[in-house]
Amino acid sequence: MKDALSVLTLAVASALPVAARAEDFSRTFGGPFVVESRPGANGNIGVDLVVKAPPDGHMLFVAPPGPFAINAHLMSFMPFNPATDVAPVAMLGIAPLLLVVHPSVPAKDLRELLAWLRGEGAHAHYASQAVASTGHLAMELLKSLAGVDATHVPYKGSAAQATTDLLAGRVAMSFVNTSTTLQHLRDGRLRAIAVAELKRVDSAPEIPTLAESGLPGFEATPWLGLGARSGTPRDIVHRLNDRASRALAHVEVARRMRNLGIEARPMTPEQFAEFVRAENGKWADIIRRSGAKVE
Repeated sequence: MKDALSVLTLAVASALPVAARAEDFSRTFGGPFVVESRPGANGNIGVDLVVKAPPDGHMLFVAPPGPFAINAHLMSFMPFNPATDVAPVAMLGIAPLLLVVHPSVPAKDLRELLAWLRGEGAHAHYASQAVASTGHLAMELLKSLAGVDATHVPYKGSAAQATTDLLAGRVAMSFVNTSTTLQHLRDGRLRAIAVAELKRVDSAPEIPTLAESGLPGFEATPWLGLGARSGTPRDIVHRLNDRASRALAHVEVARRMRNLGIEARPMTPEQFAEFVRAENGKWADIIRRSGAKVE
């Protein structure tokens, strides 16, 4: 890969907005950067485009956890093998989740919520954006660790409809994105129980984490990662990682990411690969226990 790059292509394998615009990548990567929106199949379509390209670092993808660490445990058919066909390049950022309840739920913290679920709330329903979304799997992880139960109500990719029904009290609780929920908390239309991160979030430092509330080590966070086809030379992977880190450090990029509820979380390629392996093992176990499947 030359210092003055030819055209780079970034396949966006997610319906989420890209954390940084093409010009931000063009500036730090030293050449034109074309962004192609390729969502679908829980991110597999965009990633499949990249793993079929030459392993020269000129075609990359940005994707949520699905193609990296979740889909292979959910789907009967995968067009690629994440373990052998994908090279993790860089973590771009995380989008912290909050566990929230409708005000009709008589619980102000995790201890009270778990007690309610073991008692009068034993038949409660919880919302998620879709089967195998991070919100769905986060609740399944909570159920497994805490020994409680609740009925899943997936909304087929519609976070807006899930939020509407939560605000109306048609479902009792949900894991939701921090940035889209803080106003509802301030208005008293929802109540925060805890953050699904290992540390409190800067935008709402008063809300405790699930780990400090009684579930040590609990972490269930949507994230965005940059990947390439496996076989891409290591020196190219490291140079791409370095340039991605520079893009994330840009003030305007950081501002736009914060507006989207995404916190930058730079890692080396080795750290990111280890993170992906850990996510893979964690979600494989939870998916097996929950019986979740996507065809």
